[in-house]
Amino acid sequence: MKLSGPKRDLKIAALEINKMKQTESFDEFQESWENFLFRIERSWELTERNLKSNEGFTQWYKPYTILRKKDPLLVFLKQARNSEMHCISSTVTKPLKMVIKDKTGNGITVNSISSKLESGTLTINIDSPDIFPNVSLDVIPTSPQLTRFKNRGKWYNPPWHHLKVKIMDLHPVSIAEMGLTFYKAYISDAEIFLEQNNSNKTN
Repeated sequence: MKLSGPKRDLKIAALEINKMKQTESFDEFQESWENFLFRIERSWELTERNLKSNEGFTQWYKPYTILRKKDPLLVFLKQARNSEMHCISSTVTKPLKMVIKDKTGNGITVNSISSKLESGTLTINIDSPDIFPNVSLDVIPTSPQLTRFKNRGKWYNPPWHHLKVKIMDLHPVSIAEMGLTFYKAYISDAEIFLEQNNSNKTN
């Protein structure tokens, strides 16, 4: 079967999404995100390679190529794969959020806060007229997020629309699920095209 390869890639992509949902490790999440991007892109490339010799392929294929160039979500996923594959920059992050509390209940006056991460050590500088020896620092749990990245001199922002519909949830898992739905529909349409093409040859 000509499209067994692309369909296998999408099955693996779906497994990577499930891994992202289940893991509590950001390193594992990031690895699954990268694997997902690789698999959906390869499903696209394998489908093109398997079908391009068929009559009418260019006409069938053109609307999809236009979508991949214009649809914000599809553009983001394609360029994210390129960025991750060539080690240009990461396309997902997990922000670090902290809360500083004054245990005395008197409150803290802060003019500015700056931080520096060096050799695995985070240093936080607080400009304040107050002396506050009795404070606590709590790390707030956060979720992975898509991040703006640069590829070949161009910046790509997380997508806000897909197929002319506003995206309400920008979590990487939600974005991955929308991307997978698109590529599944693309492969299904490719199978129909292939069947019709083979039917025309036998008539």
